[in-house]
This record gives sequence, structure tokens and C-alpha cells, in this order.
Amino acid sequence: MKKLLLLLILILPLLSNIYSQSNGFIKKFELKKSNILLSRVAQPTQYFDKIGRKAALMGFEDGSFEMWVWPWKPLRNFEILFFLGSSTTPIKAKDIVRTIDVTPEATTLTFAYESFTVKEIIIVPVEERGALILLDVFTTEPLTIVPSFIPVMQPQWPAGIGGQYSYWDNDVKAYVISEGQQRAIFLCGSPLGKMMTAPPAHMFADNPLQFKIEIQPGESNNHFIPIVIAGVLGEKYDSLKTYYNSIQQNAEKLYERNYKHYSDFLTSTLNIITPVEKLNLAFQWGKIMLHNLMVYNQNLGNGMVAGYGLSGSGGRPGFSWFFGGDAFINSLPMISFQDFSTVKDALKFTQKWQRQDNFPIRKKSPDDLNKNIGKMAHELSQSEGLVDWWNDYHYGYNHADTTPWYLVSIGDYYRHSADLQFIKESWNSIKQAYDWCLRKDSDNDGLMDLKGAGLGALEFGKYVHMYADMYTSSIWTQAIKEVLNMSEAVGDKELQTQTKDQLNKALSSLEEKFWMDKTGLYSHAASEDGQQVEEKTPWSSIAMKWGLLSKEHTLKCLESYNDNNLCTDWGIRSLSTDSELFDPVNYNYGAVWPFISSLFGTAQFKYNFNLSGYNTLLSTIQHMFDYGLGVMPEVFSGRINYKLAEAYHDQGFSATGFMEPLLRGLLGIELDAPNNTIIFEPHIPADWTKVEIGSLLINRDNITITYQNEISGKQLIINNVGEDTLKLLFQPSFGPEKKLIDMKAYFDSKKEGDLQKELRHIRYEQIEDSQSSVYKFQLDIPPGETTLNIGLNNIPEIYLISTDGAEYGQTNRGLKIISQEFEKNKLITTVEGLGNISYQLGVVGEKYIKKLDGAELDNGLKFTIPGKDNDKFYKHNIIIEFKD
Repeated sequence: MKKLLLLLILILPLLSNIYSQSNGFIKKFELKKSNILLSRVAQPTQYFDKIGRKAALMGFEDGSFEMWVWPWKPLRNFEILFFLGSSTTPIKAKDIVRTIDVTPEATTLTFAYESFTVKEIIIVPVEERGALILLDVFTTEPLTIVPSFIPVMQPQWPAGIGGQYSYWDNDVKAYVISEGQQRAIFLCGSPLGKMMTAPPAHMFADNPLQFKIEIQPGESNNHFIPIVIAGVLGEKYDSLKTYYNSIQQNAEKLYERNYKHYSDFLTSTLNIITPVEKLNLAFQWGKIMLHNLMVYNQNLGNGMVAGYGLSGSGGRPGFSWFFGGDAFINSLPMISFQDFSTVKDALKFTQKWQRQDNFPIRKKSPDDLNKNIGKMAHELSQSEGLVDWWNDYHYGYNHADTTPWYLVSIGDYYRHSADLQFIKESWNSIKQAYDWCLRKDSDNDGLMDLKGAGLGALEFGKYVHMYADMYTSSIWTQAIKEVLNMSEAVGDKELQTQTKDQLNKALSSLEEKFWMDKTGLYSHAASEDGQQVEEKTPWSSIAMKWGLLSKEHTLKCLESYNDNNLCTDWGIRSLSTDSELFDPVNYNYGAVWPFISSLFGTAQFKYNFNLSGYNTLLSTIQHMFDYGLGVMPEVFSGRINYKLAEAYHDQGFSATGFMEPLLRGLLGIELDAPNNTIIFEPHIPADWTKVEIGSLLINRDNITITYQNEISGKQLIINNVGEDTLKLLFQPSFGPEKKLIDMKAYFDSKKEGDLQKELRHIRYEQIEDSQSSVYKFQLDIPPGETTLNIGLNNIPEIYLISTDGAEYGQTNRGLKIISQEFEKNKLITTVEGLGNISYQLGVVGEKYIKKLDGAELDNGLKFTIPGKDNDKFYKHNIIIEFKD
């Protein structure tokens, strides 16, 4: 009897699960708790998405969406209607949506009415060709749930087909969606579904397809109701039915796989913890946003797209096709947070489409001379194969900057990963790309010309056909540096010699061609006869972030760029408001791109405009939470904090806009992995108590870094969990006139078998800088724990007081930090704000202030900007005199 009872205990859950699946329900399972959960009251017109490698679901927080299984869009306008009892009046989900909860693995929308609550759990399994929707229903009355959608069966732009059809298959209780050649077939339905509409044969109806799910009170309390969208490409319909059923039958397993995928990804890549929770959240979601750009296309392979967005009735789902330049740009922060395998896959994918003599663009005649061998592809539609993308359309190679960006990206990958084998395998590709760039220097000044090469920073307007622009020339100059480094690594002596000479020539010409004595700024571009574009733009900051320009000129430029003409409370304008061409809604001539913050913000930190850089960073990260949760739009108005109508919703380089200045600027983390060297150049705000950096891998060693403010100075603790002794180049940036008065370094040391702390002397030097106090330390980091205690003099330091950022629709009114300088025991901070408006800054070390001009002490520094117009910016100095 006991054995029988035990057997029943063991098999009853299994029988219950089998029964649930046989009657169409899925036994309810618990969703995992997430420490990066994003929640809010749902905004019905706001974007959301769920992205997998092979499929994407994109819609609005009202629950409506379109579905893509690359490269096909099977349906759009999916929505849910509810009917109570025998009522024929629909209750639309979009009218009763209450909340949205977003985790990497699933998004949950909650719909509530007086007699029912429905939670819609939306999952796009990472490696599957479809989506799984689980409805968690509680109702006190008979409830009919009606999913409704418009079948589309449309390939991605620019392809188009005919012969689409749909019908209801009662065996699987789903609508079949396909086209005459059955190159792809899709199912959308539910095992609890019943057909409501009968579409005409061999064509789509004008009205939506609908099916219904009828639920009695209590019937689904312990179960989920599944809705499945699934597809196969190039397979038979029977294979699709098997695949479709497997998704619903393995719902919990697919959810668990999603959870594990993202959990493993987040923990295995670089992690940071700062005192600013919003910054920590933005960093984690920035990692996910960039990681989700990888797409597997069955015909083309595994590559990186530029972003995602709604296509509506068209065939362009944001920029979710393959863009070479975007992949290379976005690789830089991905390399920094050490998603090396993804970056390597993306680089390999772009190499497949590098121009060869008769591929992928075919010669019209065997005698044609191909002058573009080695050029990297700008863009590739996912519908290649359904159309002849390379030969019938002219978009594939129309950018000049893509090829030098490739060299920058692969060189950066090597410096951080030490993957010399991949560089050797790619060497022919690298040399071809380098040679193509060399051939685009028609005047032999060492810089690439746009003439005959393609587009640079701008894609339209007055300055699009310039002979050369600062943006492309800077990328090329950095590319030469990367090729020089790689040529040394592979032992290519000839190229090593050539790149050394080329680099010297390019650096000299970059300064000579673009510096404008008349304006004291760098020009955006120059004509063939040497005329410079005398506009104030942030494009030169790309050269500044790499340190390619004169330090004196760079400091002068950045101080000018820090004002309100370029800087807004929500990002950086592409053109100064002083320009006659300025148009706040023009993509190239005045709008705010988060991408530009990646250039400008990183440059601000590199040249120790730390308050200004932090301001830029904070103004950009807010967009991760203001629009679609955990994603960032492409472009904003230059006058009002609002996304432009033309902007797509989930744009990869927008995440790069804050991830790069966060990692390579504020935290200042880079690696020289081939030489076992960690470069740590932090620019930490004075009010931060501690920063923790974990899962930093350099070759075989795992490193954690803790950097904290102590009463007497700073403390750096590095834990080397490995077997190798590493090198550390530590170059912290402190507040102006912070002086090092004491420094002790302690290392773990084993003596007679016991672990002890060994005190050693460390060499250092002070780096001359006008904006801050910078010290450079070089030391070896053996296995175990290394501690540096840095004693500094006690003087005041200013910091920004974090806010929630600019509100929707707000105009530019926040404080701008122009510069800081130290003169005769006085710290002079130049700011800019609206006239007769009060502002506040924080200050550490108030008791060391002897005298204060331009502000008063009141829980920090409070001040009102002198000026009669409260819609006009004025400069203002705050002068702090230190006690002796």
C-alpha cells in the first residue's frame, strides 16, 4: 500500500501536466525574480520589444505588436479583445492595460477590468523562430478572449512577393500563413482556440483574422493559456506543425533557457556597481540592448543589425538589417564589457561581404577595373537571396567611413582580447581594407578623401559632398594606429614601416587641414581647394576621444563645446544653434543624437572635463527609461526633449552613446591584453563613496577592482584571481589642485607559507592638466590582493547633484559646466545657466572653504545666474578660495 501511495505521489504531477497539455492549458510555473526589473504604469502608445536571434516581436505597451521571423513578417496589428458572458461589445486590451514589467527574458502586460485580470507574458525564445505568449487569467464571469491580427507574409525591404494566403487548420487550432512557393510557412494560434473568421482562398482578407478562447471562472486559475507564433523556412508544413507544438509543450523549458541565457551573459561579462542605481540599471540594460543586435539569418548567417523599430504596413522594421559601420561602432563598448565572442562573430560576418574583384557586386564586363577591392559593406538587407541586393540596389557600399571603422574595431578587439590567431586569419582582409583606404588619399596628405570613397558623417544637405571631413579622417587616423599595432603583432615588417610613416603624415595633416585659427575651433569638413566649413559641430570630438589632436587646441574646443549651443539636458546637438542651418528636427543639422555623446562624452573625460562629461552621461542614460523600457531611440529634437517622429525606437548606437563614455571615460577601463596590462584612468565624482568593477578578464586572469573615497584620500583594491602577474597603468583624475601627500602600496606575499601584506614603494608622476589633478602610477599586480592607499590634501571638490533628468517636452534649461581652473589658491568654476534662475551644485569639504564668491553655502553651493532674461543662457563664475 505504501509503495502504491508513493507511486501515486510521483506520477500525479506528471499526469496533471499531461492533462494540462492535452486540454490545451499549460501548468502555471513561477517567473524568476530579476534584480534589473523595469516596471511602470503602462503607456499605451509607447514602444516595447522582445528580441531573439531568429525572431523579433515589436509593438506598443497597449499589447499590440507585429512579428518578424527573419527575414519575414508573418503578421501585424496583433491585439486582444475581451468579451464578458454573452456580450457582443468588445473590451479592448489597449483600453484596460495597467502596468508593464520588463525583464530580459520576458515582458508582462497586465490588463484589469471589474470582473477579470489578465497578465500577458510575452516571450521570444532566444534561439527559436517564433514567440510564446502565456495568458494568466483570473475571471469571475465567463470570459471570451479574442486574439486578432492582420496576416502579412511580407519579406524585409526591399523585397516583395505575391500569392500570399491563409486558412484555419483545426488540427493544430491555428491560422496558416504562407505564400505560393512556401519559402516560409507560419502558424498563429492556440490549442484552446476556435476559428472565428474564414479567410478567402489564395489571398488575404481585408479584415483581421480572429480566433477565440472561451474560459469559465476558475478554469484557468492554476494554468497558463498559450498563444504561439512559429515559422519554418524552406521546410514542409508537417515540420512546422511539429515545431509549433513543441513550443507550447516546452513553454517552461523555453522560459528557463531565456532566463539562463541572459543571466549567464550578464554575470560572465564585465559588471560595475556605482552609488547611482539608475546608472547601474542603464549599464545592465545597455549590455542587453547591444547583445540583442545579433541576428541569425538562415540564408546569410550570424551578424549584427543596427536596431529595431516598427514597420507598420511597410517592410522596414527599424534598422534591423546588417550595417557594417554600426556593428563596428557598437563593438567598442561591447569589447569594453567583454562580449568578445559576439564581437568576433560580427566581425567575421562583415568579412564575408568585403569587396573582391567580382564579388559580391558582379562586373558588367570581365575587362572592368574594380577600384574598390577591400571596401567593407555599409549595409545588407536581410532579404538578400529574395532579391539581388548587391547588384540591383546601390546602397551596399555607399559609405566611406565603414572601412576604416572596420580596422578600428578589429584592432580594438585585438588589444582587449589578445586573440592573435583571429588577426592572423583576418590578415588578408585587414590589408585589403587598409589598401583601399590608402587609395582614397588622392592628394597624398595622409588622410582619406570622401571624393570617390563615399559618405562620411553626413548623408544629406549642404555639407554632404565635401572633399574631406574630420569624422572620416579621424577614424582613418586611428585605423592606421590599430594596423600599426597589429602589423607588429603578426610580424609584417613592411606594413609596420609603412604605417609608422603614414601615421605621422596623417596626424600632421589632421591638425593642419581642420584647425581654424579664425574661430579657434576644428572644422567639420574641407573642400578640395582647402576651404573650411566654419560651423561649430561636435564631430571633431571623435579625434579628441582618441587623443589625435593638439592638446592646447582640444582643450579650447571642448570648453567651447560645453556650452548651451551644443549641449542640451537630453544630449548633444549635431550642429550649434548659432548656425544659419540649425534646424532642431533635422537629422544632420541640429537634432540630438545619443550616438554623438559616445564621441563627445568620452572626449570630455579623456581631457578631464569631469563635471561636464558626467553631465553628458546623465543626460543620455535617461532615455533608457523614458521611452521603451530598456531600449533607446535613435534621435531627438534639438529644442525639446522629445523623440523625433522619424526616429526608430531601439537603436544600437544610442546605447553606445552612454556605454562608451561610461566605460572608457568615467571609469576609464581599457586593456592592453597582449602585454598583460590593465589601464585604469577613473574620473570618479567626488561624492561617490565606492565603485566596484567585477568579472574583468585579461587573458586567463579574472580581476576585481574596488575604488573608494576615504576620509584621507582614495583607496584602490585589486584582486587578481589568477596565476599571472599583471601590469597596471593607474591614472586617476582628481579635483583641481588635489595633491598627493602620501602613498602606500600593499601586496599579498607568502613568507614561510603564511599570507602576509608586503609594503612596497611605487613610482608615480604628476601629469600636467588644467582641469584636474592627474597622477600616473605603474605597478605590477601579482596574484592575490593589492591595495593602494593614496593620501591627498584636504581641499573642496565640486560635484553634480543627480536628478531624474529632463522631462518630456522640456526645453534646454539645465546648468552647463564649462570649465574649472585653479589660480593662486582659488578654484574658479565657470558655469552657464538661464538668467535669474537658481541652481545648485554639491561640494565635498565645505569646512576647507575660506571665501566663496558667486554662490552661497546651503547644503552645497546655491546660486542664481545674473541676467535679466530667463530664456537666455549667461556665463557665471563660482570662485572658491581655499584655506591654507
